[in-house]
Formats: sequence, structure tokens, C-alpha cells
Amino acid sequence: MSDDTPLPRLKQLQGDIADQNGMWNAGALHYSLRNAIQVPGPSGFPSSLESLAGDYSRAEKGVDAALMAVGEIRRQRLPTVWAGETQVAAADALAAVERGLERGIGVLGRIAKELRGLADAVEAAQKRDGDGIPPLQEAYGLTEEITAGPFIDPVHYDGDKMHRAHQLGIGGIGDRVGAHSTLAETSREVSSTFHDLASQARLQRLANSPLSALDELLLTDAGSTGDGMDSAILSASMADRAADHLSGMSEADQARMKQLLAGADSPEHRAYLMRALAAGHDINKITEFNRLIGPYGNDPAWLAAHLNPLDAGGQSPTGQRQATTFDGTKWTQGNYPTCVAASTVTARAQVDPLYALQLTTGGHPGDPAYDNGDSFAQRLRDEQARVYDDERPWYQELPVIDKGGMTDRQSATIADEEIGAHTGADYENRGVDSADERRAVLPEIERAVDEGHAVPFSSRDDSGGHQMLIIGHEGDRLQVYNPWGYTVWVNEDDFVNGRLDSFDKNVPNELTSVRLPK
Repeated sequence: MSDDTPLPRLKQLQGDIADQNGMWNAGALHYSLRNAIQVPGPSGFPSSLESLAGDYSRAEKGVDAALMAVGEIRRQRLPTVWAGETQVAAADALAAVERGLERGIGVLGRIAKELRGLADAVEAAQKRDGDGIPPLQEAYGLTEEITAGPFIDPVHYDGDKMHRAHQLGIGGIGDRVGAHSTLAETSREVSSTFHDLASQARLQRLANSPLSALDELLLTDAGSTGDGMDSAILSASMADRAADHLSGMSEADQARMKQLLAGADSPEHRAYLMRALAAGHDINKITEFNRLIGPYGNDPAWLAAHLNPLDAGGQSPTGQRQATTFDGTKWTQGNYPTCVAASTVTARAQVDPLYALQLTTGGHPGDPAYDNGDSFAQRLRDEQARVYDDERPWYQELPVIDKGGMTDRQSATIADEEIGAHTGADYENRGVDSADERRAVLPEIERAVDEGHAVPFSSRDDSGGHQMLIIGHEGDRLQVYNPWGYTVWVNEDDFVNGRLDSFDKNVPNELTSVRLPK
């Protein structure tokens, strides 16, 4: 929250008024009370928010009617009809439309609910803030009787009036601060929810691509479960990048890409081809990638295991760790001081399916000599060592200096080189040294994660430092990948208040910095 909003000013005045007691503080209290009265009250129009909520509720009903109509069509016996440039089955297309409409109903209904809650919060805050003004005005009047400008009036000073003014001032400013604080927190939560919902409103993604609207829908829907979680293979940012790259191709390359999509065996197969395009690979590399995964194109589980190391969805309970494995072997840093390199390698594999395939299969999918857990573990270790060694200068290896690990600056650099090169993001290191700073940066973290970007962060305590990734967001929870080989959902309050060891007692507990993608 910036310093030009009413809340920081009111908090400052609250502290001043609390300290301004006794005869010699009468003049200072007089001016503090005047300033406290002049601070604007909470802004907002509850009636307008209620009206907007009604608009969303009516839209929800309209989408629900469309869902019923599409459902009736899909339940009819459809002939084998193929549609779109990528030759999707009409039944599959209608099923995707249904899932999209179901998500739309959920999003519209939740928006209406949040707007009504915000309207109630604004109304309550304005009332409580208004209740705080009369005590401040009464206190100001009392101090006016016992002061002469900034000084006490020795003739009219009254200790009882000073005491009552002080008590009234404390109560009035307390109501004003409480009203603004509660509304600010409610507004932050609503904003966070809206960003979360925006990631679920996927129908506009891939817009303006050379593909038909039906093809765009099938691609953005691939992998979705319809449970409201962002489990689709193409994240919002991936879909946007894929559309941009496809539009920027020559006509010949566009035709080749459409041919690959048309020949794919499943919506998931198509989506991973688009994920490769989003990562910035050219048509020749995507063609070779398609040749390698083609035999498994109709096996979504195989594709996910080999190309999607981190599951950013799911409804796991807070604090319950979920192992990240390939063929029974963890995606982990092992017993090495390479948490920065390990988390960066995994984050790159999450956005670049060609890189993921190389790690899991060595470029030989289906060959038991390469496509197995032990071989994967060695390739993963080699990549972590490459990233680690390439960024650390020679003098950092000297025995008198070397304590292992990498700095936050080095983390931001390799995030740009390994992740940003395939997402277009430029990572900026941001120090967060207090609970207020950590809470202030949460909206930026949520927005980045909702768009599909991994956010590296550092935590530290007396035991040392560690880097992990934030990969998911749902309500007031964030999903973390720990390069010790698991993901876990964590309450945002634990991030803010230095309780990261709530899910693992060996994790340094205090969030100290984040790498934010721009």
C-alpha cells in the first residue's frame, strides 16, 4: 500500500495521539486531532457494487442457459463429424465447450459473490469510520479550550479536559484505523480472488491466432478437469505466447504447424505441441519433438509424466507434501548445495517440453536404456551441475570463500537465462525484509503465478538459506515446489509471518527475497 493512501497517514496519527498525553502535549494533540479529522474516509459506492454484482448474476444465468443447450446437443447421437483446422471430433469440441461454460458459470457466480461481499465491507467500513469522527471532533473542541495555538493556555488549561480529549482521540482514531485496515485487507483478498478467477477464464486465450475459434478452445481446454483448478496444459501466458509465435510464422511454417496439430492423436498431444511453440522453438524442432512423442500421443498419462514435472493444480490439504517423481525417482537436488540450480532446472522443464523430454528420456523415449528413473537422475544431476558451475565465478570456488550455494543476484541471472529465455520474462530480484513488505508483494506473486510463471524465492534463518519455487495459487494459499523433491500448499500468512517451516521443520522459515518475472 502506497504512503499517499489514507491508512498509513491514519496509523501515523494513531501513534502520535497515543503518545500525546499530559499538559505539555496539549498543543501537539490539538493539531493531531485536527489532522485526523481531515483524512478522507473510505471510498467506494456499495450501491454501485451491488448493481454490478446483479449484472454478473444475470450473466451467470445466461451462460447456464447456454450450457443446457449445448448439453442437449452433445447428448444426441452425433455422427462422426470433424471440425476445425486441426480436425477435432465434434463431440470432443462440444465437451470442451461444456467445460468452458461450466468454468464460466463458476467464475461469474464467484465474481457476483465477491462484489456483494465487497459492497458490505465498504458499507461497514464507512459506517465505522464515520463513528470515529464525532469523538475526534469532541476531543478537538476540548483541546481548543485549553490551548492557544501550539501552546497550552495557562489560564484555561484543565487536566481533566486534557485527559478526556486524549481518551476520546484514542477511541476515535482507533475506529478510523480499524475501518480502513479491514477494508484494505478485504480489498486485497477480493483482488487476489479476481486474479485467480482471471486465470480460469480461458476462452479468450489464443485469440487472434491463425487457428479457428474451435481449435483455440480445444487447445486451451486440453488437460482441464472441469474442477475449477488451473490444470490445463497451456497456462495463460503459454497460450498468449503460442498465439504470438504462430501469428509470426511464415505461411509455409503455419501450414506445417497446422498439419502437425491435425495429425495429433489427442487434445493433450496438440497442447504439448503448442507448449513447445510457446517456449520459442522453431517448426523444425517442433516437428522432431512431435516425431519423438507421436507414439504416445494418445496416452495423456505418459505425456504428463515425461513433459510436465510439476502439477500446479489439485486440492491437496495445506501442508501435505506431494512427491515430484519420474519413474519413481524424485526431481530433487540430492545431497548437493544446488537448490538454486535445481529449482531453476525444474522450472525450465515445466515451460519447455523439449527440455523436459531430454531430461526424462535422453532423447530416446520408450528405450529402456534411457527412459528410466536412474538415467533420468543422472541427467538431472548433470544439468544442475552445469547451471551451478556456469554461473559461479572461479573465485567463489576458493576454499576460503566457498560455502556452497548461489546468491539472489545469481539466481535472478540464471532465471533469465534458463527460464526467461523460453517465456520472455525478465526476472527482478526483490528483497522483502519485513512482514509488511512480504504482504505488499503478495499480489505481484499471485498475478505472476496465475499467468503461469514460476516465482523463485529465498528463505533464511540461523540454519542458512534455501531457494524454492512458487508454482500455484488458490485463494489464500500458494503452492511451493521444494527441490528436496516435493510440492506443498502453504498458507499465505505463513509466508508473511516467517513460518515456512510449518510444512517442513528443516526449511529456513523466513521469506527474504523473490524473483519476480516482468
